Amino acid sequence: MILLISTENNARFSLAVGQEKISKIKVVEKPYHQVELLLKEIDRLIKSKSGKINLNGIIVVQGPGQFSALRTGITTANALAYSLDIPIVGVELKKNWLKLTEKEKLEKVWQTGFKELKTAKIGTIIIPKYGKEPNIT
Repeated sequence: MILLISTENNARFSLAVGQEKISKIKVVEKPYHQVELLLKEIDRLIKSKSGKINLNGIIVVQGPGQFSALRTGITTANALAYSLDIPIVGVELKKNWLKLTEKEKLEKVWQTGFKELKTAKIGTIIIPKYGKEPNIT
Protein backbone atom coordinates (compact mmCIF):
# COMPACT_ATOMS: atom_id res chain seq x y z
CA MET A 1 0.00 0.00 0.00
CA ILE A 2 1.14 3.54 -0.76
CA LEU A 3 0.21 6.55 1.38
CA LEU A 4 -0.21 10.07 -0.02
CA ILE A 5 -0.07 13.03 2.40
CA SER A 6 -1.19 16.49 1.26
CA THR A 7 -0.88 19.24 3.90
CA GLU A 8 -0.09 22.40 1.96
CA ASN A 9 -3.02 24.33 3.44
CA ASN A 10 -3.68 25.17 7.10
CA ALA A 11 -7.45 24.88 6.57
CA ARG A 12 -7.46 21.18 5.62
CA PHE A 13 -5.37 18.15 4.82
CA SER A 14 -5.90 15.17 2.57
CA LEU A 15 -4.74 11.58 2.68
CA ALA A 16 -5.01 8.85 0.07
CA VAL A 17 -4.02 5.19 -0.07
CA GLY A 18 -3.85 2.61 -2.80
CA GLN A 19 -1.65 0.31 -4.80
CA GLU A 20 -1.28 1.43 -8.41
CA LYS A 21 -4.30 3.73 -8.17
CA ILE A 22 -5.94 5.55 -5.30
CA SER A 23 -8.45 3.33 -3.52
CA LYS A 24 -9.46 5.61 -0.66
CA ILE A 25 -9.31 9.35 0.04
CA LYS A 26 -9.79 11.14 3.37
CA VAL A 27 -10.14 14.94 3.51
CA VAL A 28 -10.13 16.57 6.94
CA GLU A 29 -11.42 20.16 7.04
CA LYS A 30 -10.40 21.36 10.49
CA PRO A 31 -8.36 24.56 10.25
CA TYR A 32 -5.11 24.55 12.24
CA HIS A 33 -5.62 21.05 13.68
CA GLN A 34 -3.20 19.08 11.52
CA VAL A 35 -0.75 18.47 14.35
CA GLU A 36 -3.42 16.82 16.51
CA LEU A 37 -5.28 14.94 13.76
CA LEU A 38 -2.79 13.92 11.07
CA LEU A 39 -1.32 10.82 12.74
CA LYS A 40 -4.73 9.66 14.00
CA GLU A 41 -6.20 9.86 10.50
CA ILE A 42 -3.19 8.16 8.92
CA ASP A 43 -3.47 5.37 11.49
CA ARG A 44 -7.17 4.87 10.71
CA LEU A 45 -6.49 4.81 7.00
CA ILE A 46 -3.52 2.44 6.83
CA LYS A 47 -4.08 -0.07 9.61
CA SER A 48 -5.61 -3.35 8.56
CA LYS A 49 -8.22 -5.11 10.66
CA SER A 50 -5.43 -7.23 12.13
CA GLY A 51 -3.66 -4.05 13.29
CA LYS A 52 -0.74 -4.44 10.87
CA ILE A 53 0.70 -1.63 8.80
CA ASN A 54 1.62 -2.62 5.27
CA LEU A 55 3.10 0.47 3.60
CA ASN A 56 5.44 0.17 0.62
CA GLY A 57 6.00 3.87 0.02
CA ILE A 58 4.95 7.42 0.79
CA ILE A 59 4.12 10.31 -1.53
CA VAL A 60 4.01 13.75 0.11
CA VAL A 61 3.13 17.16 -1.28
CA GLN A 62 6.36 19.13 -1.07
CA GLY A 63 4.92 22.56 -1.78
CA PRO A 64 4.31 25.29 -2.44
CA GLY A 65 2.14 25.93 0.56
CA GLN A 66 1.78 27.38 4.00
CA PHE A 67 4.77 27.01 6.30
CA SER A 68 3.24 25.19 9.29
CA ALA A 69 1.04 22.98 7.15
CA LEU A 70 3.87 21.78 4.91
CA ARG A 71 6.24 21.35 7.83
CA THR A 72 3.72 19.16 9.66
CA GLY A 73 2.99 16.88 6.70
CA ILE A 74 6.55 16.54 5.48
CA THR A 75 7.96 15.89 8.95
CA THR A 76 5.33 13.20 9.51
CA ALA A 77 6.02 11.62 6.11
CA ASN A 78 9.80 11.63 6.65
CA ALA A 79 9.44 10.10 10.12
CA LEU A 80 7.13 7.35 8.86
CA ALA A 81 9.38 6.54 5.91
CA TYR A 82 12.44 6.37 8.17
CA SER A 83 10.80 4.27 10.88
CA LEU A 84 9.21 1.84 8.40
CA ASP A 85 12.33 1.75 6.18
CA ILE A 86 10.35 2.54 3.01
CA PRO A 87 10.93 4.96 0.13
CA ILE A 88 9.43 8.45 0.06
CA VAL A 89 9.02 11.00 -2.72
CA GLY A 90 8.00 14.63 -2.66
CA VAL A 91 5.78 16.12 -5.36
CA GLU A 92 5.72 19.83 -6.05
CA LEU A 93 2.26 21.13 -6.97
CA LYS A 94 1.88 22.71 -10.39
CA LYS A 95 -0.06 25.97 -10.57
CA ASN A 96 -2.82 24.51 -12.74
CA TRP A 97 -3.40 21.74 -10.18
CA LEU A 98 -4.49 24.32 -7.61
CA LYS A 99 -7.65 25.02 -9.63
CA LEU A 100 -8.71 21.36 -9.56
CA THR A 101 -10.99 19.68 -7.06
CA GLU A 102 -9.21 18.02 -4.13
CA LYS A 103 -9.77 14.57 -5.66
CA GLU A 104 -8.42 15.65 -9.06
CA LYS A 105 -5.38 17.30 -7.43
CA LEU A 106 -4.64 14.13 -5.43
CA GLU A 107 -4.88 12.06 -8.63
CA LYS A 108 -2.26 14.30 -10.31
CA VAL A 109 0.03 14.10 -7.28
CA TRP A 110 -0.45 10.32 -7.15
CA GLN A 111 0.40 9.83 -10.83
CA THR A 112 3.59 11.86 -10.51
CA GLY A 113 4.64 10.36 -7.18
CA PHE A 114 3.86 6.77 -8.18
CA LYS A 115 6.25 7.01 -11.15
CA GLU A 116 8.99 8.47 -8.94
CA LEU A 117 8.52 5.84 -6.22
CA LYS A 118 9.64 3.13 -8.64
CA THR A 119 13.20 4.50 -8.54
CA ALA A 120 13.18 6.13 -5.08
CA LYS A 121 15.82 5.11 -2.60
CA ILE A 122 15.17 4.27 1.01
CA GLY A 123 16.64 6.92 3.29
CA THR A 124 15.68 9.91 1.17
CA ILE A 125 14.57 12.99 3.11
CA ILE A 126 12.02 15.37 1.61
CA ILE A 127 12.58 19.10 2.05
CA PRO A 128 9.61 21.52 1.90
CA LYS A 129 9.38 24.08 -0.90
CA TYR A 130 7.33 26.91 0.55
CA GLY A 131 7.17 29.11 -2.53
CA LYS A 132 8.15 32.18 -0.46
CA GLU A 133 9.95 33.07 2.73
CA PRO A 134 8.19 31.86 5.91
CA ASN A 135 6.23 34.53 7.79
CA ILE A 136 6.56 33.59 11.44
CA THR A 137 5.10 36.08 13.89
